[in-house]
Order: sequence, then structure tokens, then C-alpha cells
Amino acid sequence: MLSCGVLNAQPWVMFNDMDDTYLYDQASGQVYIRIKKGGKNYEDTFVKMGVQDSIHSKPGSKAQKTSQPQNQNAKDSTNSQSDAQKEQQELIKKAQELQRSIQGSIFNAE
Repeated sequence: MLSCGVLNAQPWVMFNDMDDTYLYDQASGQVYIRIKKGGKNYEDTFVKMGVQDSIHSKPGSKAQKTSQPQNQNAKDSTNSQSDAQKEQQELIKKAQELQRSIQGSIFNAE
């Protein structure tokens, strides 16, 4: 009984899946994923899942209306942005699956 009260007193839960680290806010049910900056652990940031990054451009934005650049450096940059978008989408999908799993286990435990 006491441990249940202690669990409810801790609004944040940290967990990982061997690849990524997540924070779960028990009060709101939102999941945050750690974004590695390539340096020390304390330099990493946690980003709320479901929030789109500035890499994703809105339909009809200026970035989409401009013509395709012809030099190789611009093409490489576009490819790396595309890879980053794919990686972000995979991370978001994984975090959403984890969030559903966590919420399901919480609701099934009650």
C-alpha cells in the first residue's frame, strides 16, 4: 500500500529499450525521448513525442516552392535531411508504440 503511494508521488518515470531513453509523465501521459547531441550525457535533450521538428516543412511553404538546386552539395544536404526525417519518424513511431503499451499496462493494472 505504501509503495503505491510512493509511485503516485513520482510523476516522472524514466525507462529505456536498449537503444533510446524515454521519460514518461504519469500526470499527463506524455512521452519524451532523449535526443543525443553527440557529446556528454548532460548535453542531451528530451523532446516531447508527437511534436514535429522544424525539418518537417508545411505544405505550400517557401521551401517546397523553390526550384531544385543543381549542385551536388545541395543534393547531399537534401539526402541527409531526408534521412533525418526518416529517422525521426521511426523514433516517433517507436515512442508512440511504447506510450500505448505503457498506457495499456496502467489501465489494465487498475
